Amino acid sequence: MSKADRQAKGIPDFLADREDLQLVARTRAWFAVLKELGADGPTQPVFRTLTVTGRLAPRAHATRRGDRMKGGAINERVQLLADRAGIPYIGEKKVKAHSLRAGPNTDMIAAGVPLRERNRRGRWSPESNTADTVYDRPHIDPQDDPLSKVPLGGFGGTI
Repeated sequence: MSKADRQAKGIPDFLADREDLQLVARTRAWFAVLKELGADGPTQPVFRTLTVTGRLAPRAHATRRGDRMKGGAINERVQLLADRAGIPYIGEKKVKAHSLRAGPNTDMIAAGVPLRERNRRGRWSPESNTADTVYDRPHIDPQDDPLSKVPLGGFGGTI
């Protein structure tokens, strides 16, 4: 359930595996890590609470809903990876978990995608201007993308 999907029905969508993002490769690498941890069951969540050494955290660190990561833990992980990539700031803004939403929206703006469609893809309210006022960051140089310096996964890398 989210603000834009109160009935928790989900929104099936197709995402192309862009060469610069390697979404499929990164997702497969994460699933391989979950398998190594024994946390890859079909009913288990994709995002899990991990310790700083990359192991599953005790359930006490999980939310009241189970094993899912808290929002703050996701944000800390994104900031840790951005720091390790040497890019804790992009365009004079601290990298945060929500920074990951800005890139796709900015790309869609550059491609001329209408606000209503960007709102649907970003799971914002259809009437919202958030995609234009908060998540449009055209001043960011693609070479400064923290994800470009993060390895695809496994315990041998910096993830």
